[in-house]
Amino acid sequence: MEDQTRENLNQLLRQFLDPERAEAAAEDIRTGERLLDLYPAPTPGAELIARIKADMATSRMRRRRITLLLRRSLAAAAVIAFALLALLGRGPSGPAGPSAFQASILPAAIWESQDVAADDPDLAYFTGEVRRIEVQLQALQAGEDEAAGTGAADELETELKQIESELRKG
Repeated sequence: MEDQTRENLNQLLRQFLDPERAEAAAEDIRTGERLLDLYPAPTPGAELIARIKADMATSRMRRRRITLLLRRSLAAAAVIAFALLALLGRGPSGPAGPSAFQASILPAAIWESQDVAADDPDLAYFTGEVRRIEVQLQALQAGEDEAAGTGAADELETELKQIESELRKG
């Protein structure tokens, strides 16, 4: 031990112990250091060092594989989540286009047309609805449908006005 280090150790021991005990403790420490210098610790063999290095490499590779698997799993989960949000996250999107039930109202000319994209199915649907309501309204005014009552004519007129306003908007 260097002189400065020995002096620092003696000062430290004197702070905690009385002077005689501090000197005895310092001598015990110096004796322990001499014993360690005389009998060094055995060094591990080359075979043991190679085995330890192989174990460390195996552990590192396992950890790397687990990390890579985790990252890939998280990426796949994110893609699936975004796909589900894209497909299911839209929610109801207002009034849907004409359904199969409404297709019977559409004129046959639209179904037989060669340029279906040019014919607007929504417009044809609303036109068909307007015509149907007009026929019902005329039947009510003529007294052909007595079971509907007087409130049915008002309801049909209201429905007709709503459809016409939707046609003007769209």
